[in-house]
Amino acid sequence: MRIIYPLVLTFFLLTSCHSEVQLSENTSYTFSENILTINTEGSSYQVLAVDEDIVKVSYSDSITYSNRVYGPILTKVIKAELKQEGDVLVFSTNNVRVEITTDPVNFSFYDKESGLKLQEDKGYHRRDDLTAFSYKLKDDEAIYGTGSRSIPQNRRGYKFQCFNQANYGYGVGADFLNYSVPAFVSSEKYMVLIDNPARAWFDIGKEKKDVLDFASTGGNMAYYFINGQGYDEILSKYGLLTGTQPLPPIWAFGNLQSRFGYRNQQQTDSVVTAMLNAGFPLDAIIIDIYWFGEELQDGYMGNLSWDKKNWPNPDSMIKVFADKGVKTITVSEPFVTRKSKNFEYLSENKLLGLDSAGKTMTMPYFYFGDAGLIDIFKPEARNWFWQQYKREKERGIAGWWGDLGEPEVHPDDMVHVNGLAKEVHGIYGHEWIATLYENYEKDFPNDRLFKLGRAGYAGSQRYGLLPWSGDVARNWSGFQAQNEVMLGMSMSGLPYMHSDAGGFAMFPRDSILYIRWLQYSVFTPIFRPHGDPNAPAEPIFYHQKVQDIVKKSIELRYALLPYNYTLGWKTQQTGQPMAQPMFFAFEEQNFSDKLSDQHMWGEDLLVAPIWKKKSAKRDIVLPEGDWYDFYNYSHVEGGDKITVEVSDD
Repeated sequence: MRIIYPLVLTFFLLTSCHSEVQLSENTSYTFSENILTINTEGSSYQVLAVDEDIVKVSYSDSITYSNRVYGPILTKVIKAELKQEGDVLVFSTNNVRVEITTDPVNFSFYDKESGLKLQEDKGYHRRDDLTAFSYKLKDDEAIYGTGSRSIPQNRRGYKFQCFNQANYGYGVGADFLNYSVPAFVSSEKYMVLIDNPARAWFDIGKEKKDVLDFASTGGNMAYYFINGQGYDEILSKYGLLTGTQPLPPIWAFGNLQSRFGYRNQQQTDSVVTAMLNAGFPLDAIIIDIYWFGEELQDGYMGNLSWDKKNWPNPDSMIKVFADKGVKTITVSEPFVTRKSKNFEYLSENKLLGLDSAGKTMTMPYFYFGDAGLIDIFKPEARNWFWQQYKREKERGIAGWWGDLGEPEVHPDDMVHVNGLAKEVHGIYGHEWIATLYENYEKDFPNDRLFKLGRAGYAGSQRYGLLPWSGDVARNWSGFQAQNEVMLGMSMSGLPYMHSDAGGFAMFPRDSILYIRWLQYSVFTPIFRPHGDPNAPAEPIFYHQKVQDIVKKSIELRYALLPYNYTLGWKTQQTGQPMAQPMFFAFEEQNFSDKLSDQHMWGEDLLVAPIWKKKSAKRDIVLPEGDWYDFYNYSHVEGGDKITVEVSDD
């Protein structure tokens, strides 16, 4: 329904006013080159549009900056109009109307057709040592996104960190994980990206049920309002603002076998040979930290070169695997231990994070040994890091696994070239993937980048990052957490979230859990079995019944390759997620956002995983329309709940 706004007396119609207009003793504004600047005592707000549906608001004063752009790539200012209506400024594009009160400064955002979408509860403000924006929530408004969390899709009623942080052995209910995103999507059909990678907290109606609060330890105080008519349009606009995910190499959609970790060349060769001899399709073998040293703790992290004692001929191994159609992927981390052969060079050249005195800061409490952290924001450090990758790429390494990139240990007072760690922590993984992506474009323009990463930022998808959900517990709670994590990332604009299939941490083997997790992973962006030494990650080390069932799943993964590859292409073109919540995929049917134990894989496949160990039946909620059972082709009329019998396979 179109909202009819009451007639008001317009004092000014400004299209290019370069002179300052005084509103009160302490407040004035200018409107120049389509940018509105509001000046108050010692501070200023800037308002501009980068799309007819995307408006940026930023705040700055003597100790708060907002002139940095981290996530967005859409920065060209478009034409806008400004009117002064009494003491209210109205900034407008063709689709969005922004009303700004000036005493105090507060913003309200309207869709010109449907009316009010978002209203600040309190504009920029300080609380002790925190800086904050607060927004009003409507009574029934739901809030989605904010990154990787194993909590309900609707984040309302929760308070949690917006801070990339490892959570070892997590399960259902973990509200902070490795990949936070300072962005949220509303059921009122708008999205907000707060372009601030500093340590921060979301309070989404927990302390005050009608207020969403974002508070940070300083950093860039700027946000983007994204308008839309539906969830699909909102995420497409977000893709326009921050970039969409490029297609990975086609083999990335195959079976990628991993383990923590293959200790030597002989063991790795034996696993590849056994997998192929047993008839398992295999596109890649992923090698963990032992490739640069046999010690785990207090070892040689940062060497980034082959330990010749245990890997005497890596070139030959890589070539033999390649001849069999198996790619080799190696792990790397941004930490460099004191024992590493590279530590002295990096420290002397100030390529590692520093302390306040300008000396290399090391972290003796780091699990893998006393270490420094590569200052990924420094061009010289990026170049050095890239040279290590380039050497291995020329050796034949086909892809990269970037671990601990939150970074896992990152003291708040570590000094980087662009600020303190607490201010730039969230952007670290983003700059790491950008380093590889940009250098691939320059040095290997005909190759598509493959890089797994545990952490990143809003917009990391445009560099091809393939995130996974961290060190999840190998139990049913860890497994049951995965759909919430994956779908939450989908609603955060990151379409390739996946998990360590089979579970990573702590618990012993559970054959049924392993089967169910791998069956589920067929219908996720990346299929990658992985785990710690407490249970085998490879199907060949399970009894024959498990092998037979898992082989069917892996063969199905390959049968779906044309479908999955097309999904990847659609995601690149539109910014739409590959795995979609039911309320997203069938928005017009008003599905509950609590229905998150099933999802759509693309537009055509409804996936209902088996989440419990002892399951003889499974309830499935079918949207309206004609549906067909994937396994027996029987027709089912949608629009209701059905119950199906299940078996191990």
